[in-house]
Amino acid sequence: MRPHRARTAGFSTAEILAGTSLGLVLSASLYSFQQAQLKAFAAQNVYSDSQNVTRTALDLMARELRMASYDPTGALPKSPGPSCPQVPEGVIQATPTSLRFKQDLDGDGLFTGAGEDVTYDLSNGDLRRTDGTAQPVPLVSGVPSSGLSLRYFDGSNPPVELVPAGSPPALTQGQRDCVTKVQITVTANLTNPRAATPIASVAESEVAIRNRSLMNF
Repeated sequence: MRPHRARTAGFSTAEILAGTSLGLVLSASLYSFQQAQLKAFAAQNVYSDSQNVTRTALDLMARELRMASYDPTGALPKSPGPSCPQVPEGVIQATPTSLRFKQDLDGDGLFTGAGEDVTYDLSNGDLRRTDGTAQPVPLVSGVPSSGLSLRYFDGSNPPVELVPAGSPPALTQGQRDCVTKVQITVTANLTNPRAATPIASVAESEVAIRNRSLMNF
């Protein structure tokens, strides 16, 4: 008689293949989840950084614009009216995407000091700041052609919007003399690490020109 051989415990080939396949599926799922989390984290960081950049640039612009037309020595020409007479003509240029203004911060009757003749404009996707005759300095990149919006209002109650006209559109001297408030919107498009659609960072502020907002026209 043949000796009886005890059956040995183990896994069949089919069981091993099934287990391996299940392990691969779980590993792929974990990898995909981890990659999605990393991309989401990267996108959040990009958005947070862009918000800091746009908000910082907007805060600088607002802080300087509040002092527009500051003229303690009377060096700026005065508006002849009739709409807003005797207002210092410190708003030099005002278009939907650019703004130039002057202020005599050191009270020397000149406008050649730092921050006394400032221009903000949009050029080739950059929001730029120009101080006097210095070279323009980009503050925010990735700004589309419609990414800088400047809206102008007078000091009436309720305020009336002063709309740039002409080609290219710009406020007239008489309109610029009546500007007491500017609404600024900056939109920057940044590369999205998760998709082809860019991440839009939007910052907005409404700035009252101090020495004009207290005048009654």
